[in-house]
Amino acid sequence: MITAALVIGGIGAICALILGISLVTFAVKMDPREKEVMDRLPGANCGACGYAGCAAFAHELTSNADAPMACPAVNAAALQSIIEVLGRELGGVSQVIACVRCKGGIEEASTRYTYVGPRDCRTAQLIAGGSKGCQYGCLGLGSCVTVCPFDAISMGEDGLPHVNADKCTGCGKCVDACPRMIITLVPKSGNYHVGCISKDAAKDMKKSCGVGCIKCGICADVCPFEAITVSKDKAAEINQDKCRRCGLCVSVCPTGVIDSRRKPDKVRIVPDKCKGCGICEQVCPAEAVTGKLKEPFVVNEGKCIGCGLCIDKCPADAIERKPS
Repeated sequence: MITAALVIGGIGAICALILGISLVTFAVKMDPREKEVMDRLPGANCGACGYAGCAAFAHELTSNADAPMACPAVNAAALQSIIEVLGRELGGVSQVIACVRCKGGIEEASTRYTYVGPRDCRTAQLIAGGSKGCQYGCLGLGSCVTVCPFDAISMGEDGLPHVNADKCTGCGKCVDACPRMIITLVPKSGNYHVGCISKDAAKDMKKSCGVGCIKCGICADVCPFEAITVSKDKAAEINQDKCRRCGLCVSVCPTGVIDSRRKPDKVRIVPDKCKGCGICEQVCPAEAVTGKLKEPFVVNEGKCIGCGLCIDKCPADAIERKPS
C-alpha cells in the first residue's frame, strides 16, 4: 500500500514538474498595454466592435498596429486615454443611436388576437405573424430591452420601446433582436425620423393603425433639401446626410408620424447687425418674421418653428439660435 502511494505521488510530482516547465516555456507573453486598454473599454462585451468581447478587441488593438477604434460605446475621454496608451491615432467612431420606427402603440394600433406566451418578439412573430394588426408594427414584447447591455431601452406605457439617447451607444444588438426590423441606427446628429415602415396602401394601413405613414408625399414636397423620399408602396424615408434639421416635414405631416428627438431652438434677430433687407421674411415658411425694409426685423417666437432657413440666408449674419 505504501509503495503504491509513493509511486502515485511520484508520478504526480513528475507531472506537476512537467506542467510547470511547459507553462514557463510555452507561455504567451501578454502585451502590458492590453490590460490598460481593456480597463478603458466599456466592458459590456456587446460584440458591436466585431469581436467576441472587450478582451478580444483589446488584444486586437494592441497586437495589430493598423486596427482602428471600432467600439461604438467608448466615450471621448476613454478613447483619448487609449490613444495615449497605444501611442497612435485610432480614428473616430461613427456616433449612431438606435431609432424605433413605429408609433403604433396600444391606443393607436389594433391587434388581431390576444397573445399568450413568452415575452419575446421573435417567439410571437412565429405565431401567425404576430398579434399586431399591422404586419410591420412593433409587437411590444421588449426583446430589444432584454438584449440591450447598456439599459438604454425601456418599454413605455404606450406599449412601445423608448431609447434613452444618453445611454445608447449604437451597438446594434436591439437591431438584430427585432424580428420586424423596426429598429435602425441613425446618426446622433440627426433629429427627425419617420415612425413607420409600413408598405401597405393608406386605406389598408388605416384599418390597423391611426398614426402610420399614408404616403401622401407632402413632407417630400415641402423639404427644401430633397432629403425625403416616399412612394406608394414605401413609407417616407429621411436621408440623414441631406437633412438640415429644419423640421418643416414635422409641421406638415397630417398623421404626425414624423418625430423629433429634440425640439430645435427658435431664432432671434440681433438688431445691431440686421440691415433690414427682408430676406429672412421671404424665406420663413411659418411667417414668423416681420419688419420694414432698412429697419431691424423681428421674429415672432410663437410662430417660429426653429427651422433655421433664415440663418442660412441672412447676408449680415444677424440671426442666431435662442437657447430654450
